[in-house]
Amino acid sequence: MSPLLLALLALLPDAASRLYRVEIGGQAVGVATLSVRCERARCSGLFETSFRLPEAGGGGVARRTVKVTTDRQGMLLDAEAGGKRRKGAGDGVASILAEALLAGAAEGERRCLDVEDAETGRPGRACATRHGAWLEGEVLGEPVRFRAAAGGLPDEVLLPAQETRFVADPAAAVPSRAPATFGSAVPAPPGAELERALLFCGLAPEPEDPAPPPAGLPRDFPERGNCQQMSEAYLRSAREDGLEGRLVVGVAWDGRRFVWHEWVEVAAARRWVAVDPSFRQLPAQAPRFAVARFAPGDEAGRAEAGRKVLSCWGKARVSTSTAPSTK
Repeated sequence: MSPLLLALLALLPDAASRLYRVEIGGQAVGVATLSVRCERARCSGLFETSFRLPEAGGGGVARRTVKVTTDRQGMLLDAEAGGKRRKGAGDGVASILAEALLAGAAEGERRCLDVEDAETGRPGRACATRHGAWLEGEVLGEPVRFRAAAGGLPDEVLLPAQETRFVADPAAAVPSRAPATFGSAVPAPPGAELERALLFCGLAPEPEDPAPPPAGLPRDFPERGNCQQMSEAYLRSAREDGLEGRLVVGVAWDGRRFVWHEWVEVAAARRWVAVDPSFRQLPAQAPRFAVARFAPGDEAGRAEAGRKVLSCWGKARVSTSTAPSTK
């Protein structure tokens, strides 16, 4: 191991813990805890998050825990995430400790570490350059800005590509209400709604349905409510007519901009027919992107939809397929 790496790792505190408020797109969504404890030849690190799922996902709380064991030099020995435990490759620092280890950079200095993703085992690099109280660089290819003093855990971490912010806050708590997503604008280049080759969060637009809507689909749309309420009301009406349906959460063009939205798909004429009750469209018109689908009453499916929305919310933009797209 190089003297530079040893110098960096010596700055890792023997014991430290920090509670963060987590914001996405300027909205508080939950909390995160990062802690480190070293005893004798080994250190343990813990990164925990608790996020309130968006209203699109039912508003429940999604929790994630990553535990790592390292040697005194910070090299990953083993990791546990999602109930699965695995051995480290032994040639990279645990990724959850990267910012703390890079905080020892001097003014104007760029430092780099070999790192290993604690959850997936993916190897890569973590680099940062200090400018005053802030350091800027990337960890495993993800752009990052963070504020940290040498020898301590970060006070603030920004992930610009995801519009996500972690800021130290001893009073941080999981919000009591689900973050509002429906109707929230999604950035897109001018005129994107007229393009066919589009991407959003790695997804292609839903295909247009050129066939006329099958007979028997309800033609009356609910008069009141947000897109979620109107979609659920429409599916209740469809069920009364003996038709099965499912909810779709994603992004759609509302006539002025791309927004987070919910619509439905109804099983009819041996296919799924997209219907947008709040836009009063049968079939639903393009362009739109389906991030997740789930049946009414499927709370596990709704929660999974919320996790998918959370992974794209704030991070992705609508872009033409010839331009770079954040995934």
